[in-house]
Amino acid sequence: MTTHEIPTDRALSAEEGVELKKRIAESKATGQWHWMGNYGSPYDVMAVANAAPKCEAGELITGFHENGLIPTFMYR
Repeated sequence: MTTHEIPTDRALSAEEGVELKKRIAESKATGQWHWMGNYGSPYDVMAVANAAPKCEAGELITGFHENGLIPTFMYR
């Protein structure tokens, strides 16, 4: 799954987020913001942030939507 294929209407699992993060981290592109999808639990966001390579301060930004999903962006 690429960042352009991430559905905006469902929650991603921590495993899906970690896989996506690894693909982005392996990219040699200049740093930019990436859509990481919506998560259903703050624990899933935490698992993605702490998975190798770990996110530094400010590299993972989340919000809380009224539908319960947690939209997340990563700078990498």
